[in-house]
Amino acid sequence: MKWQLLTHKWQVLGRIFKIAIVTGLTGILCVSCNQSKDVLVTEIGVSPPNRLTAKTSKAGEFYIQGQNQHAKGNSQAAIAAYSRSISLNSQYAPAFKSRGLAYFDVGNKEGAIADYNQALRLNPNDAETYNNRGNARASLGDQQGAIEDYNEAIRLAPNYAEAHNNRGNARATQGDKNGALEDYTQAIRIDQSYAVAYNNRGNAYASQGDQQKAIADYNEAIRLNPNFGPAFNNRGNAFAATGDKRSALQDLQRAASIFDKEGNKDLYQQVMKNIEELGR
Repeated sequence: MKWQLLTHKWQVLGRIFKIAIVTGLTGILCVSCNQSKDVLVTEIGVSPPNRLTAKTSKAGEFYIQGQNQHAKGNSQAAIAAYSRSISLNSQYAPAFKSRGLAYFDVGNKEGAIADYNQALRLNPNDAETYNNRGNARASLGDQQGAIEDYNEAIRLAPNYAEAHNNRGNARATQGDKNGALEDYTQAIRIDQSYAVAYNNRGNAYASQGDQQKAIADYNEAIRLNPNFGPAFNNRGNAFAATGDKRSALQDLQRAASIFDKEGNKDLYQQVMKNIEELGR
């Protein structure tokens, strides 16, 4: 999946500018359709291949092949392997679940949901699949359906930090800022090393105008992940909103450097444009 950049308008030092980052890593993070367009959504990714499965079935061998291809970022090859696995064993829930992830990665959200539905029919107690289906629904704009799936994931696994984070995103999209903050905070309580949740809670605080709390959360996200480009970007936005132009420029420049090293030309160029605007 690709990094995406969306813009919002903020009054900053007599000018209006804001960069909001949405990010995803193939098989690990996925993009959510969020009204504020500045949250990160986590999705359970490719599980380590189970070598025992391959010893007992041909379907298992193709499933492992799919896992290996998926882990390398070869989503189409993974889909082909998972499909072979399913053709050999139509009751193989893990293959449906994993093919759903691969479909999501290539942008086939409806195909992902169909596979998640089948995986849940075969294994109705899989919290990860509910979380992943919630992400797919959210990406299609069905926030209420997404929340229902996150609710079920949390019911099955109360300490599921990712599901709390993602439900927070869906709640934020619906305008439930307090509910979103509660979910981000719960995700952090469960996993204090969850940089994404700190970033998202920072965005929630920023949307309420509490830039100091936002900056504190971005600080923590960056402490946990010193190469977290979106957190540098968002902290730069928060500094700009407080009138701290120098710190804002430093953070935006750091974000641009990270995006450049990652080879993300679109994000790099957009951040550089905003740096130029702020520097005028």
